[in-house]
Amino acid sequence: METLLEDPRFWVTVAFVLFIALGYKKIAALALRALDERSAKIKTELDEAQALREEAHAVLEQYKQKQAEYLKEAEAILLAAQKDAEHLRDFSEKELHAALELRMQHALDRISQEETKAIADVRNHVVDIALAAARALIIEHVGNLSQDDIVKLALTDIERKIH
Repeated sequence: METLLEDPRFWVTVAFVLFIALGYKKIAALALRALDERSAKIKTELDEAQALREEAHAVLEQYKQKQAEYLKEAEAILLAAQKDAEHLRDFSEKELHAALELRMQHALDRISQEETKAIADVRNHVVDIALAAARALIIEHVGNLSQDDIVKLALTDIERKIH
């Protein structure tokens, strides 16, 4: 059997252990520095992501507030439009009613005028007929009377009208 000092595996193991022992501080420091840098980079990215998230949340809140304001404004505009439409409808109804009343009054006035004119025309026509009949009667009766009888008849008529 060979001695332990002559065994190459022993020396490889000792060299490996020495290498690890001597390089541990440098390797550990290098590994820790790399991990610290990585950790700092991740922390920076997380902080940036958190800031972006908060900014996005703030912007979302602003948009929600603006949306609520716009919705209130739209409701106010709609309500104003409905009130305007109702006022316009009421005004139009009143104006239409007034126009219909005016037309009805004009029509009644025209009917009254036409009725008065028709009554006057009928009266004039009746007077014309009565005058024509009276003329015919007078011609028929006067044609048989003498001048003296006509004068007596006229005087009697005047005397009757005076008393």
